[in-house]
Amino acid sequence: MKKRILAVILTFATCILMLPPKNSASALVFTPNCTVSSEAAVLLNMDIGEIVYEKNADMKEMPAYLTQVMTAVIALESCPKISEETITGDAELFAPLANYENQGDLRYAEIDAGDTLTVEDLLYAMMLTSSVEASLMLANHFGGSEDAFVEKMNEKASQLGMTSTRFTNATGLYSARQVTTARDMMKLLQYAMTVSQFETISCASNYTPATAESVGKQGDWAWEHSNPMSNSESEYYCAGVRGIKTGTLREGGRNICCKAARDGNNYLLVCLNAPLTDAEGNSNFFHLEDVKNIFEWAFAHLTYQKLLGDNDEIDEVQVANADGNDFVIVKPEQGFSCIWCDTADMDSIQQIVTLDENVQAPVKTGDKLGTISLKLSGETLAEVNLVAASSVERSLWKYNVSLIPGFFRSSALGKALKTALLLSILYVGACIFFFARYKTERKRRKQNAGKEHKA
Repeated sequence: MKKRILAVILTFATCILMLPPKNSASALVFTPNCTVSSEAAVLLNMDIGEIVYEKNADMKEMPAYLTQVMTAVIALESCPKISEETITGDAELFAPLANYENQGDLRYAEIDAGDTLTVEDLLYAMMLTSSVEASLMLANHFGGSEDAFVEKMNEKASQLGMTSTRFTNATGLYSARQVTTARDMMKLLQYAMTVSQFETISCASNYTPATAESVGKQGDWAWEHSNPMSNSESEYYCAGVRGIKTGTLREGGRNICCKAARDGNNYLLVCLNAPLTDAEGNSNFFHLEDVKNIFEWAFAHLTYQKLLGDNDEIDEVQVANADGNDFVIVKPEQGFSCIWCDTADMDSIQQIVTLDENVQAPVKTGDKLGTISLKLSGETLAEVNLVAASSVERSLWKYNVSLIPGFFRSSALGKALKTALLLSILYVGACIFFFARYKTERKRRKQNAGKEHKA
């Protein structure tokens, strides 16, 4: 229970750290100037943690062998010493593979029953070759059974906010109920990149276990990454692209997720369900073409642009009772930068300024006096506070004079006048009452005096 609580806390903290600073940098979603054959795709700029291109990002697809990214995450988080802990292949564990309906979907790393490999070896076999033997061995070892391991996978998916994802196996083999989306896979990929040793393993070009020669498998266990795009001799070579995972199923098309870095710009890309064949029925690697085209477009056309400078003078705000200038210049509290496509018109960005009214001196440098919103096609890119660029002191005589009209309009004066009027009425009433009483008393005394005189 304590481990689960700790895992939730660590996941939440990681997700918070991946968020970009508010109003300092953001991204728009642009469309590349190329055909994307994959049914769904998401391109994320790692430097700001923002999606800059998406296609059917929330369409449910089969993850195929991209499932093994989650398998690797669970295994890595379950094993602190992957180079020391070993697992031995089991014939009973591998037996169901012989009955799999579409044998062409299976990817093997030539691991047989009785072979003993480290967790690290198995992770390389799985991430580089999509080895079904390695994924089954890892799932059984760290879950007790594949079903129990899958529960851990779905629990982690829930923690990461992968709301449209459900895992039913650890291998990535066909299951109509095993689905994800490009957006969910990107969430997983972002998290996986923070897990110790994941990137090193998943981006390796090749790997051979240290024990390969001693067991006579130096040829069989010379594993190469199924993504050829980092190989300069490949027709799909793309400078800066590295590994991470490919996966193909007859029912799920060709899938890939990978990383690319060039000139200080870092991207993650997920492409799901690219066609297996072209219009003539010939096998074609459309997913690799998509990756190359999208990355080349991103590196050529997407750049950081400052849409709002922190020292830009935006407007003037009138200041009442100011000593000297009766206005103050306002500027953004902080600048706003954005990844921008150089084929888009920057003049189409609207700046909507809202200034405070009835501003009174004194005003201090940095006081908030309004906001500025940047909008594009009705979408708000950012909303930034506008602050005073300088201080404005108060003029005492202007301030005192300004109080005079207010004094006569004040509710306090009204209450005082009403009170004075009431007291005056009471006073006059009292005077009349006592005067009348005095006259009555005087008349009575005169009458009494007259009676005594007659007597």
